Amino acid sequence: MSDQIEEHKSVLHSDSPKLSLPLDLSRRIPELDGLRGLAIGMVVFMHYLWGAIMSSPSHLLGFVSIVTRPFWSSVDLFFLLSGFLIGGNLLDARSSQNYFSIFYLRRFSRVLPIYLLLIGLVGISYHFIYLRVGAPLDWIYAGRVPWYAYLSFAQNLWMAKLHNWGAAILIITWAFAVEVQFYLIAPAIIRFVRWSALPYVFIAGFVISPIVRTYIIYRFPSNLLATYVLLPSRMDSLFLGLFCAYFLRKPEIWTWLVNHRRRLWNVFLILLSGIPLICTRGIPYTLLWIIVGYGWMSLLYATTMILALTNSRSFISRVLRLRWLRGLGTISYGIYLFHAGIYCFCMWLLRGHGYLLSDWKDFGVTCLAFAITIVFASLSWRYFEKPIVRWSHKRRYSMPAEDNAAIQDTTPTRKSLQVEFSLK
Repeated sequence: MSDQIEEHKSVLHSDSPKLSLPLDLSRRIPELDGLRGLAIGMVVFMHYLWGAIMSSPSHLLGFVSIVTRPFWSSVDLFFLLSGFLIGGNLLDARSSQNYFSIFYLRRFSRVLPIYLLLIGLVGISYHFIYLRVGAPLDWIYAGRVPWYAYLSFAQNLWMAKLHNWGAAILIITWAFAVEVQFYLIAPAIIRFVRWSALPYVFIAGFVISPIVRTYIIYRFPSNLLATYVLLPSRMDSLFLGLFCAYFLRKPEIWTWLVNHRRRLWNVFLILLSGIPLICTRGIPYTLLWIIVGYGWMSLLYATTMILALTNSRSFISRVLRLRWLRGLGTISYGIYLFHAGIYCFCMWLLRGHGYLLSDWKDFGVTCLAFAITIVFASLSWRYFEKPIVRWSHKRRYSMPAEDNAAIQDTTPTRKSLQVEFSLK
């Protein structure tokens, strides 16, 4: 923390603009809610519609399938935001005396209750519906991943080991497992690694990830699922988020980014134009995508985020602040966990067949499933998730008295180091 204080002092006594903290992280940042809304929109599109689009011979739908191929990377956008927000709060509370206890209390209060609700509802439906109906619901419940893997947050490890996604209704929980495993290492890294060495660790995580994926390709060529669901394989975006959180807290970096937005736009356009070259198929199992694609899309999302945050009047920022998009972002966690199960049951009850759409009636059922998902996630957020999160945030990070006093003296516009988590 002393390194941070000295850094703030040097900046505030220099000729550069007096920007003590670029982002007020004590409040929700609407652009980040918009990015979450964009991410969950891509997830739902891929899970609800993309398979049907790929199986259609229509030229128009064929064009749509090409344009929407990168939507497979939507989870990387979630991971980037997770690394940025969680890493940022950990960086701000790095010297806290109750650093670990408050982090885990708040984080697990946010993610565990609704996850356990999902597991409980799936378990109830398994015993009271699937065991009675049987084979017609195999496409929803059948899978080789054991039930206890979902309670130990190890389902992604089992998926990689068995090369099997498990039950369709719980496939999406692999990303939750990756997040929980990330929570086990990120706080320790930020707490115990020397402040000046942290960016090198974050860069190392970003670089190691494609190396791990390349090793898996050549060592286990028949198990490419491991390149998709394991934490070491998906560290690109998580550690890039940590890297952005570290440097966007530096006033001189923030000032440089604000003053060189044209260069940022050039980087954005280069990354955007490279997508057709690295994403030649919808399913992300091409060699180029596995080695380069995840990191490429993570850099694109990071550039988009920086462009939105450094100029609230930009086109990107205005789009991300659209009310409906921010609304989707606010309830994105509930949508993510429940959209697949709601869709499966709607399709079974109303159409009597499996996952893929085959006609316009199926499309109507898909729209109904999405509407039910939105209503369910909204109610869950308002009456279940939000009260628990508010309760967890009554506990504050306690900073050493000397650090609090020094930071207040050197960073007058910074409200507090007791920063609230931006609710994910």
